[in-house]
Amino acid sequence: MRSRCRGAALAIVMILLTGLGALALTAAAAAATALALAGHQQATLFAFEAAEAGLVEALAAAAIDAAPRTTSEVAWPDETAATAFLATRTEVLEGIGAMPEGFTIGENTGAFTARHFRIVADGRAERRARLRLEQGFYVVELQP
Repeated sequence: MRSRCRGAALAIVMILLTGLGALALTAAAAAATALALAGHQQATLFAFEAAEAGLVEALAAAAIDAAPRTTSEVAWPDETAATAFLATRTEVLEGIGAMPEGFTIGENTGAFTARHFRIVADGRAERRARLRLEQGFYVVELQP
């Protein structure tokens, strides 16, 4: 092979290697971006799970005693393995709400009354992930 052909082959190989190197750097940057996005999504899911656990806890407490209450921020799932934090508040909504069909509210003894509540659960996780869930529920009970 003549020296001029060898020089051209070297130049072509160098250009191809430069292109492959640029392609490898682009792939590495895309992988790093995907990893960062996956981390943010995981933190958001932790915040969602914490807020959902707060809703379940507040609904369970309301089943025992339907009253307004607030819980301060606590670690979730527990103190030693905390990946997120949750806080809840249960509040009474004033006003007339939708009643089930056939439901009557009377003024007499033994009549029913309905109270409408709302639970607001805030979940927080690393990477500043925050999520708020709201759940409403009715309590139908006998008037005293």
